Amino acid sequence: MEVPGKLSAKDSTLVCLPCDSDGLKEPAYGFCQDCQEHLCETCYKHHRRPRPMRNHVLIDKESMPKTRVMEPTKLDVTEDFCEFHPDKPLEFYCNDHKYVACYICVTLVHKQCKVDFIPDVSGNVADEMTDMLEQIESLVRNCKSNIKYTGQALQNLDQSHAKVVEDIKFFRKEINECLDKMETKILQEAETFVQAAKCKQETVQTANLEITEELECLQSLLSTLRKENNQNKLFIEMIKASKRLPIMRDKEKQVLQANKTDDCLQFTRNTCFIHELKTRNEYGHLSTQVKPSPARATNLAFSRTINVNSKFDRTECNITGIVKIAPERMILVDNINNNIILLDTEKDVVVTEIKMSSLPCDVITLPANKLAVSLINEMCIQILSYTGTELSFGQRIDVKGRCNGIAYCSDKFVVAFWKARKILIFNLSGEVINVIDSPALFHGPSRVIISNDERFLYISDTDWSQNNKVVKMDWEGNLMHVFEEPGHASPFGIQQLEDETILVCYKDSKNILRLSGILNKCEIVGLDEIRLKNPKAITYCDKEQKLYVSCSVGRGKWNADIVKVFNVKWI
Repeated sequence: MEVPGKLSAKDSTLVCLPCDSDGLKEPAYGFCQDCQEHLCETCYKHHRRPRPMRNHVLIDKESMPKTRVMEPTKLDVTEDFCEFHPDKPLEFYCNDHKYVACYICVTLVHKQCKVDFIPDVSGNVADEMTDMLEQIESLVRNCKSNIKYTGQALQNLDQSHAKVVEDIKFFRKEINECLDKMETKILQEAETFVQAAKCKQETVQTANLEITEELECLQSLLSTLRKENNQNKLFIEMIKASKRLPIMRDKEKQVLQANKTDDCLQFTRNTCFIHELKTRNEYGHLSTQVKPSPARATNLAFSRTINVNSKFDRTECNITGIVKIAPERMILVDNINNNIILLDTEKDVVVTEIKMSSLPCDVITLPANKLAVSLINEMCIQILSYTGTELSFGQRIDVKGRCNGIAYCSDKFVVAFWKARKILIFNLSGEVINVIDSPALFHGPSRVIISNDERFLYISDTDWSQNNKVVKMDWEGNLMHVFEEPGHASPFGIQQLEDETILVCYKDSKNILRLSGILNKCEIVGLDEIRLKNPKAITYCDKEQKLYVSCSVGRGKWNADIVKVFNVKWI
């Protein structure tokens, strides 16, 4: 039976424990009382060189224990152990390598380094710990922000991919429509040509049948008279025939000449067209763009001016409402001439217009190709239907007041009443769902929009006493944020961009402001060199990334008779 702490027969030779852990069997030369390990001559002589072991007590060969000191069978789980020597605790810190090590690593690897005994230096880490915790917290915040950003980025990628697929399919649809039109046109041309050619051939055929019948009758008559030897009659008929033959000969020639046509119709390809498709070898190209955000400046690059005056207008236009209904179609409210205008934005021409029964103010789109127009004097909302070329009247919704700006979502109308200083929310039947008219909340709400996420209302509020502000509130009328700053007079048209910021037209101070979702000013560039007199109505098309603003060319103080177009991008 073996006694713990004693050498067995096979362990009768004492060896250096540090070397033994590395697979070397070096005979013991001495013993370290602090480390409780036998050491070979090399380890013994170098054991006191590292700073952490300078005070260790060494025992020479004669005085050292003659038996191996047995290690506990279980390691203390509260200690940290060396990755290279799993049974040795981490007791030392190498300042040169910024590394914690056991005494074997210190003896063999870090003997030339500046080494500290961990218990000697661990009490001075409070300041470093505070700094490290701050660094960890900062990194955690960054990681959480990155997680949130990547989540949004993944959503944006899915959305942009869906939009790219939609755009590609729409492009293919446009190509197909163009090809269908070209095919229909040339098929109609072929049909028209063939029908005309057939008609001519049938005319020639009919005329020649008539000539043939007459000649055959004459031929039969002359043959009969000759057989009957009726010379007198034969002579008379031959004289008649000699006069008739030239007439029929001329008729035959004239019919052929008048109905001359080619016998064969053939199709010749537009080789340039097919060559272009084959040589281009691309359907289009993909590009990336910076995702719009309030933190980025919005650049408005002036594109062109659209003159919307019509020869039928009794005076200059005053465009107080704009809405896009298609990439190439836009609806305008002409407040002075009582017109709703359908405008072609590719050719910049009026497609059609419809006369309102009284003063129109604002216009919005509804589902199913419908529009809603606020009629101030008649205190109602007029519903219109539209196509690409026509406008037609629908039902009316009574709102029991002189209504100005309107908005719509989820079967609810939000209506601004400038004179009554209130906001009303109606359902489609005209029943009031909520009234927002807290005292002193509004001076004169003129326009209202609903946020892109449909959670909030933005209202431009102004009156003649220069009380001007933009208000953000929820559907219950709870005030969220207000923007009110001197120098910005008469906020009117209001529009939200795809980055959740809003653009507000200040018609009297002749400028446009860009505000964040909490109504802080955001950067907008490109308007300094563009004159905006009387900016009133505004709309944005995210597919085109174009902004449309109605304003005046300067002839009338209150008019807005042109629409300026801007290309929008984020820088």
